[in-house]
Amino acid sequence: MSKAVLVMDMPEQVCQKCTLCYETENDDEYLCCATGKLVPDGKKPDWCPLRELPEKIPELKSGYEDLSTSIRRVGWNACLDEILN
Repeated sequence: MSKAVLVMDMPEQVCQKCTLCYETENDDEYLCCATGKLVPDGKKPDWCPLRELPEKIPELKSGYEDLSTSIRRVGWNACLDEILN
Protein backbone atom coordinates (compact mmCIF):
# COMPACT_ATOMS: atom_id res chain seq x y z
CA MET A 1 0.00 0.00 0.00
CA SER A 2 1.31 3.43 -0.87
CA LYS A 3 1.91 5.96 1.91
CA ALA A 4 0.95 9.61 2.34
CA VAL A 5 2.03 12.42 4.63
CA LEU A 6 -0.19 15.11 6.10
CA VAL A 7 1.46 18.19 7.59
CA MET A 8 -0.72 20.11 10.03
CA ASP A 9 -0.42 22.08 13.23
CA MET A 10 0.04 19.72 16.15
CA PRO A 11 -3.00 19.92 18.43
CA GLU A 12 -2.71 20.52 22.13
CA GLN A 13 -2.55 17.51 24.44
CA VAL A 14 -6.27 16.77 24.10
CA CYS A 15 -7.61 15.01 21.01
CA GLN A 16 -10.85 17.00 21.03
CA LYS A 17 -8.91 20.04 19.68
CA CYS A 18 -7.48 18.05 16.74
CA THR A 19 -8.90 18.70 13.27
CA LEU A 20 -9.05 14.92 12.71
CA CYS A 21 -11.30 14.42 15.74
CA TYR A 22 -15.07 14.61 15.39
CA GLU A 23 -17.89 14.49 17.91
CA THR A 24 -20.14 11.46 17.43
CA GLU A 25 -23.91 11.41 17.77
CA ASN A 26 -23.36 10.72 21.47
CA ASP A 27 -22.37 14.13 22.82
CA ASP A 28 -19.72 12.65 25.10
CA GLU A 29 -17.80 10.62 22.50
CA TYR A 30 -15.24 11.69 19.93
CA LEU A 31 -13.92 9.71 16.95
CA CYS A 32 -10.43 9.91 15.49
CA CYS A 33 -10.92 9.95 11.72
CA ALA A 34 -7.30 8.95 11.13
CA THR A 35 -7.68 5.64 12.97
CA GLY A 36 -11.42 5.10 13.29
CA LYS A 37 -11.07 4.68 17.05
CA LEU A 38 -13.06 6.33 19.80
CA VAL A 39 -10.95 8.90 21.60
CA PRO A 40 -10.57 8.53 25.37
CA ASP A 41 -11.02 11.51 27.66
CA GLY A 42 -7.85 13.14 28.87
CA LYS A 43 -4.46 13.35 27.19
CA LYS A 44 -3.40 12.08 23.78
CA PRO A 45 -3.49 8.26 23.55
CA ASP A 46 -0.43 6.14 22.70
CA TRP A 47 -2.03 4.98 19.44
CA CYS A 48 -2.31 8.51 18.02
CA PRO A 49 -0.72 8.52 14.52
CA LEU A 50 0.42 12.16 14.75
CA ARG A 51 4.12 12.68 15.38
CA GLU A 52 6.02 15.92 15.78
CA LEU A 53 8.56 16.77 13.11
CA PRO A 54 12.14 16.03 14.13
CA GLU A 55 14.54 18.85 14.90
CA LYS A 56 17.01 20.27 12.41
CA ILE A 57 20.61 19.17 12.77
CA PRO A 58 22.50 22.25 14.02
CA GLU A 59 25.19 23.83 11.88
CA LEU A 60 28.76 23.00 12.82
CA LYS A 61 30.14 25.82 15.00
CA SER A 62 33.82 25.18 14.32
CA GLY A 63 36.17 22.36 13.54
CA TYR A 64 36.14 19.57 11.01
CA GLU A 65 33.14 17.61 9.79
CA ASP A 66 33.55 14.74 7.34
CA LEU A 67 31.85 15.08 3.99
CA SER A 68 29.19 12.38 4.52
CA THR A 69 28.07 13.98 7.80
CA SER A 70 27.93 17.41 6.16
CA ILE A 71 25.89 16.11 3.21
CA ARG A 72 23.50 14.32 5.58
CA ARG A 73 23.01 17.45 7.68
CA VAL A 74 22.42 19.70 4.67
CA GLY A 75 19.97 17.24 3.09
CA TRP A 76 18.10 16.63 6.37
CA ASN A 77 17.67 20.35 7.04
CA ALA A 78 16.66 21.08 3.42
CA CYS A 79 14.01 18.34 3.63
CA LEU A 80 12.58 19.84 6.83
CA ASP A 81 12.59 23.31 5.23
CA GLU A 82 10.57 22.01 2.28
CA ILE A 83 8.03 20.35 4.57
CA LEU A 84 7.61 23.51 6.66
CA ASN A 85 7.18 25.85 3.66
